[in-house]
Amino acid sequence: MTPPLPTRRSFAKSIAITLAAIFAASLIALRWWYHSRSAPAVVIAQLGEIPVGGYKIFQYPTDVAPCILIRTDETNYVAYSRICTHNSCPVFYRPDENALECRCHGGLFSITNGDVLAGPPPHPLPRIQLAIRGNDILATGIAS
Repeated sequence: MTPPLPTRRSFAKSIAITLAAIFAASLIALRWWYHSRSAPAVVIAQLGEIPVGGYKIFQYPTDVAPCILIRTDETNYVAYSRICTHNSCPVFYRPDENALECRCHGGLFSITNGDVLAGPPPHPLPRIQLAIRGNDILATGIAS
């Protein structure tokens, strides 16, 4: 006795599940590639250019990747991507809360490490690695 042939509906369902799995795997691979590639060192600011508690918007690693540099105290700076990990809306610095806020859905990220403090974002903000050479502040990569 031979097994019954699949119905059109069950065949279409299995094709849809397979395509969804391929799409999800492609997104994961793309995200890994984006965060693992080496980015060039780029001068983004000068020491003393930003006041303590102030910030500067810059583009890194490409001209269409907005980031934010924040001076947390006299000697320390942090930088993050400005793209919310929830729906890709821009994030804004909230000095009164020492956080970055996504106004689209109320996401809130820590200035200390980029972790999600509130809202729907599923992941922390990507942190931009910084280096100081002479009087220059450089973006040197993206931490994963």
